[in-house]
Amino acid sequence: MVLPDTDWFRSAFAALIGQIGPETDQLILRARASGERWVAGVRLFLVAGLSVLVVAMAPAQRWTGLTLLLLVGLLHALLLAWLAFRVAEPWVPWLSCAADVALTSAALLFVLRHGLPGSALPTRSLYELYFLVIMSAGLRYDWRLCIWTAGLCIVAHALLLWVAAGALGVESADLGAGRANQAVHFAMLALGGIIMATVAQRAKRLRLMVGVDHLTGLSQRAPFVERIDEELARARRRGAPLSVAILDLDGFKAFNDTFGHPVGDRALQAVATRLRSSVRKSDLVARFGGEEFVVAFPETAVEQARHRVEHIRAELARVSIQVGRGEQRQVTVSAGLGSWPADGETFDAVLTTADARLYEAKRSGKNRVVSPDNPAPLG
Repeated sequence: MVLPDTDWFRSAFAALIGQIGPETDQLILRARASGERWVAGVRLFLVAGLSVLVVAMAPAQRWTGLTLLLLVGLLHALLLAWLAFRVAEPWVPWLSCAADVALTSAALLFVLRHGLPGSALPTRSLYELYFLVIMSAGLRYDWRLCIWTAGLCIVAHALLLWVAAGALGVESADLGAGRANQAVHFAMLALGGIIMATVAQRAKRLRLMVGVDHLTGLSQRAPFVERIDEELARARRRGAPLSVAILDLDGFKAFNDTFGHPVGDRALQAVATRLRSSVRKSDLVARFGGEEFVVAFPETAVEQARHRVEHIRAELARVSIQVGRGEQRQVTVSAGLGSWPADGETFDAVLTTADARLYEAKRSGKNRVVSPDNPAPLG
């Protein structure tokens, strides 16, 4: 008996588990925090604007309940804004989405309790407010938050219908045109969550593509420098060293001219692949342009970093590039190494020093690493 092939199922399941697990990409984590701050600012603006509008239009006899509701809304917006700007914890967006659903439901409940019969009921018009909450969840670049928010909206909507029909005694005619319409509203909320989850996932992929070099798959210069600024701030707080290496392929222009740009591209891709596999997960790797790569070693003294760069140089020297039918060539790299704070107080200063040492490595014979404790030979 031949068992069915389940490799595709296991691969899909593993991919799903990877998506469900916590986010580790720093580019997306920064984008998510930025999205949370945007939502906090818009929420605060909307609550303040609606408060002014409602107070101006509401009858005086209803000001007591409205004032309490609006104060709660303002406190809600201020608290979530403080969390967005001051607390960098993974639970903040989950709490923020749930709080928005709760506030929207409280506003709808107030309308049900104090509004005119049959006007602005959740099933008639105001249930669409839940879509604003679902759409705002998509700004966090996390499909899980969209599904979480849509699920909470569906539960809250069901509870409002139950309260309206029971405790508040709203006539069934005022709740919409029967169960069919109510089922459509639930389905629309679910579809809204699925669509926003898809949009958030697509936005996440586009965000990652912006910061990645398409040829090598490594980080580009701008996001790398942004990460370095974060690592430098962490190094200053902890008093830990940070080492930076610049690696440059030896004789790459001649290699390109001899074998052609497609072969040169294959060489860059092969070097990037080996470079990525030769560093730790905590190390930062980027293509700085052309045939130049940069590696940052957080919390690593320059002596340790030199040994690691020497290992990388030896590994890259073993990379074989197919340049023709049955013909292969090896490429080598030269490297210059600098460290913070010994070589400067800023990343640019450290990078300038590392670049000068790279030039020394090139001038003194190539295929070598020049660092403070291992200078280039004279002559």
